[in-house]
Amino acid sequence: DEYVPVNQFVDFDLQDILQNNLRNRGYVIPSPIQDQAIPVALTGMDVIGIAGTGTGKTAAFALPMLNRLITDKNSKAIIIAPTRELAQQIEQEIRLLAKGTGLSGVILIGGTSMGLQLRDLRHNPRIVIGTPGRIKDHINRGTLKLRNFNLIALDEVDRMLDMGFINDVTEILSNVNDIRQSFFFSATIDNKVRRLIDTFSKEPHMISLRPSAA
Repeated sequence: DEYVPVNQFVDFDLQDILQNNLRNRGYVIPSPIQDQAIPVALTGMDVIGIAGTGTGKTAAFALPMLNRLITDKNSKAIIIAPTRELAQQIEQEIRLLAKGTGLSGVILIGGTSMGLQLRDLRHNPRIVIGTPGRIKDHINRGTLKLRNFNLIALDEVDRMLDMGFINDVTEILSNVNDIRQSFFFSATIDNKVRRLIDTFSKEPHMISLRPSAA
C-alpha cells in the first residue's frame, strides 16, 4: 500500500522561520513518520515512533522541538543517539532546520576535544546532542546540568540498549526535568525498550511504521 500523507509541511503549525527553512530546502511532502508525528508532537504529547533509518525521523522530532525552543525561551532540548556518526548526522540536519533562529547547541561525543565541548557548554546551549557515555561524563563532571531540560529525544533506542547503554541512558533521563516532552524512536520494541519508555514517558502517542518491502 502506498502511503498517502494527510498533510504538507505548510499545514504544520510551525514558526515562520522553520517554514522558510523547509521551503528553501525543498521540503513539501512529509514522510509518513513526519506526517503522523509532527502534528501530535506540536500539541505537547510524548511520541513513540517505531521507524527505521532513512524514514525522515530526525525532522519528525527536531521540528516540534525547534518550534518549542523558539516559542518558549526557557525550554532546552537534549537528543541522545547511540553512535557519534548518528549524533553528527542529527546535528547537521538540525543546523539546517534551525538556520537563522539563533538557537545555540553543543555536540557531546567521544573522540572529539573535551576542551571545545567545555567551552560550548559554558555558553549555556539550548540544544545538546550526544552519545550516552560522553553526556554522562559531563553530568559527572558537573559541566552539564539537565534539570532545566524539558525536551528529550532518544533515537535508535533499541540499538542504544543493545550496545549496553541502558544504565547511562537511565541516569541521563533521571536528571532531566520532571515536566517534559519525550520522543523515543526505535526500529523495534522489545521488553527492555518498552520498560525504558514506560518509565520515562506518560501516555505517549505511538506511531508504528512497518518497514516497506521495497
